[in-house]
Amino acid sequence: MLKHVSFLTGDLPAAVAFYERLGAVIEKRAVTPEGYDRAVLRLGEGRLQLFEVTGETPRPHPHWAEHVALYVSGLRALLPELRAAGVRVTRDLQPSPGGRDMAFVLDPDGRQVELLERDGGEASR
Repeated sequence: MLKHVSFLTGDLPAAVAFYERLGAVIEKRAVTPEGYDRAVLRLGEGRLQLFEVTGETPRPHPHWAEHVALYVSGLRALLPELRAAGVRVTRDLQPSPGGRDMAFVLDPDGRQVELLERDGGEASR
């Protein structure tokens, strides 16, 4: 099940306005600890995170910058199966900020995919 998709943008207000026209609702606006302006938009059941990156700000770490986040069941068992199938794990199993098991892998095209344990408390993002 989709949790969220994260994109970088050079113009956060314009990006937010665009997605609002498509039916998105702002859930949260904040500045990350790293100093990036961030908006979280609700789109149906899933979320879209937008991080503003301008010429003055350094590129954020690829693990959280642009990725798809999915809820999965049984992540502790799934991760070794993915490794055995040749999937590259870029961030090993660890607790998410909300306490869920979390890991990052690459899809066949090299895109970051965040895997979050479906069972457990809701992560605060």
